Amino acid sequence: MSRFLIAGTILAALLQTGVLAKIITDRAAALQSGQEVLLETGFIDPRDLFRGHYAVLNLQISRIDRNDVTLHGRFTWNDPVYVALDTSGPFARPVSLHDAYPADFDGPVIKGNALFTSDSTNQALRIDFPFNRFFAPLDRALELENLRREQKLGVILALSKDGSGMIKGLTIEGEKFYEAPLY
Repeated sequence: MSRFLIAGTILAALLQTGVLAKIITDRAAALQSGQEVLLETGFIDPRDLFRGHYAVLNLQISRIDRNDVTLHGRFTWNDPVYVALDTSGPFARPVSLHDAYPADFDGPVIKGNALFTSDSTNQALRIDFPFNRFFAPLDRALELENLRREQKLGVILALSKDGSGMIKGLTIEGEKFYEAPLY
């Protein structure tokens, strides 16, 4: 019976190691080969007693004026929304919102969750993105907080083919300030 226990323990350890290795290599692959998009942002207070030091990213595309985009489909609260982006300017800007991934759109598409409904009369359409926090050591987080008051900040995202994104780096006044390590 002890042989089965030892074999089971080894098998469980190998499976856990394999899962962790897959998570790490998938992240590295997405950062390396994902389509880069630069979004305009600001930062909000980087200190939280329980979560550590981070900066909340105040992404400009999190709040979109209804008149600035075209809506395709029906939207319900907290369901996926796909934002088609125009990258011709210094920062990517939204051009249309879709309730399903727009396969016919040639540019980058980013996935978030709708904080509005199709029936809403609000002029501002709010979208929640899964990368709304940037964790940093205390000195870096405080530095970002001070910089946000004076300069234009940008977030470089790596977008996968399904529209999900992850933070690849940060820019200040167009110059790369931080680049996420692959591992």
